[in-house]
Amino acid sequence: MFHSGPPEIGPGEVEKLGVLGDGSFGTVYRGRCRSQEVAIKVLHRQDLDEHSLNAFRKEVEIVSRIFHPNILLYMGACTIPGHMCIITELMHKGDLESLLHDEKAALPIVLRMRMARDAALGMTWLHSSNPVFIHRDLKTSNLLVGDDYNIKLCDFGLSQIKQRGENLRDGVEGAKGTPLWMAPEVMAGEIFNEKADVYSFGIVLWEILTRQEPFKVMLTPPPLFVEFDNYEEFRNAICNRHVRPIIPPGTHPALKQLIEACWHHDPTKRPAFPAIVAALEYIIVDTGILDNHGRKLWKDYFLKKDKVGWTDFLRVFMNIMPSTEDPQTRILNIKCLYALLVEKGRDGDEMVTMEGFGNFISWFGPMLSDQLPPLMERVRSVLRKSYFHGDISTRDAEGQLAGKQVGTFLVRFSTSSPGFYTISKVASDGSIQHQRIIHHPNQPAFYMNNRAYASLEDLINQNARELNLISACLGSRFSALFVEQSISGYVQ
Repeated sequence: MFHSGPPEIGPGEVEKLGVLGDGSFGTVYRGRCRSQEVAIKVLHRQDLDEHSLNAFRKEVEIVSRIFHPNILLYMGACTIPGHMCIITELMHKGDLESLLHDEKAALPIVLRMRMARDAALGMTWLHSSNPVFIHRDLKTSNLLVGDDYNIKLCDFGLSQIKQRGENLRDGVEGAKGTPLWMAPEVMAGEIFNEKADVYSFGIVLWEILTRQEPFKVMLTPPPLFVEFDNYEEFRNAICNRHVRPIIPPGTHPALKQLIEACWHHDPTKRPAFPAIVAALEYIIVDTGILDNHGRKLWKDYFLKKDKVGWTDFLRVFMNIMPSTEDPQTRILNIKCLYALLVEKGRDGDEMVTMEGFGNFISWFGPMLSDQLPPLMERVRSVLRKSYFHGDISTRDAEGQLAGKQVGTFLVRFSTSSPGFYTISKVASDGSIQHQRIIHHPNQPAFYMNNRAYASLEDLINQNARELNLISACLGSRFSALFVEQSISGYVQ
């Protein structure tokens, strides 16, 4: 989808508020323009030398023609010498490279795979255009992160336009891009096409998986530090010895296969971006839902969707699960599901997210089992317990227990590890202590202190004396579910 030419922005309309980062051609500032919070890219050099001016004009020309949810929104430009800049939307969480390397940032693997899919969707749009856009500098620092962790491509300063089916060549000395992400055929001065971006994406996907800098640490025990004394040595390693970052053991097989296919030495054997997007859709489900039956449900009915309407989900779920002939039990099951799964959207829509469903199965699974009571019977059993408070945070649990008698306790979902539970209690010295319960979705047991229990209730009952669990902390939001009331509002 294209929009018309770039709006001209006057110098007086631009207010710079703070530096966000530095690129090869300019500095990026946070600022305001026409009462809108924006990002402002200002050229390093404003003396209008031919190289910088051409690069600036090229980026303006390219970005003014592209519009896609996963490509940074271009809003205008100032082309007056001494004030030359590009105005874009502001992505508040910065670039993906910085976020991945921030050890304090909680980025579950399913979220990171969604980020990879966003980048691949943006690249699909570029490569599907006519003429074709080749990014030529695809790397994590050129992927920006929005408030909802959505990803948008940026920095088109090295981008190239070509006719479909056409090949390009830089020459060995004129290879453009960043070496760590550069395809071997580009580095070697050979002909190349859009598959060079696919190689770069393979390195990006490895970074998203490992949260490491490529070619700095090879993930083998013990860590192997790879040092290249010069560019020629690095080019020889990539082009002739086919050196690539090592994929960690235990990586999902489909993800490992996708990374290796993307950075294949032979460009003709690298997948196109639509195939990459399709592969990532399956990988997202596999990383977000650990139960095999849960994965199958989402893939069969909701593949390519991160969330679905409550009634659509309920219809599928109730058709798959073993039925109960008792209408009251069926109604209670629906109420329990609603309480555990439904999230309200900004527009008030009732939605079930893929991650929410995956977490639900992790806590109460396995979804189908010959060794255990039916899933919804297990769910009802847990939610009936007056000590069970579900998805409350550590801080909220401590607030609930503050001032309570010694031995008062509650059980809640672990906030850091879906599938795990936590016992929070008032200890004998009045402090509030927390103890983890381990539960894996494909295993019919709960573990604490290396001992296995058939159910959460068994674990609590058998450890009540040892842990001094005397009285339940009341006030669980689930207690109201077991009071006789109309089902109105839970199902339409």
